[in-house]
Amino acid sequence: MTRFPVILAGLALAGATPTAAQTPDSAKAPMMKMEDHAMSGWKELDAFHMVMMQTWHPAKGMNNLAPIRAKAAELAEKAELWTKSDFPKGCDTPVMRDAVTKAAAQAQELAKLVAAGPDDQVKAALKTVHDSFEIVEKGCKPGKAL
Repeated sequence: MTRFPVILAGLALAGATPTAAQTPDSAKAPMMKMEDHAMSGWKELDAFHMVMMQTWHPAKGMNNLAPIRAKAAELAEKAELWTKSDFPKGCDTPVMRDAVTKAAAQAQELAKLVAAGPDDQVKAALKTVHDSFEIVEKGCKPGKAL
């Protein structure tokens, strides 16, 4: 019987972590890197994707809107270049063209909104751009005839 309290104490200590060693959940969120995402081979898509990744993941995972507030104009610029680019053969469909055009228009609106827009509106606008982008990202996967 005397071993039971000792075992319980040992289990309690084994699971204990000093407060200083604990991290908030937001700090545990994995940061996405471009190497975690496949490159498409479409230069303008990949340039847009890079800025989207740098802004969307912090906003979505940690509610950190500082990156999109700092990079909204760049995102809109990359989106505009994307619309003017030559669509690779495997991505040149009406659905893909429409999604790129929508993403560019939405990115322009987002760039206007970040200056004075409230966080909830900025995050919603960024999600809208991301959703349009994702249509193309999924439709133009590497390995497709680009």
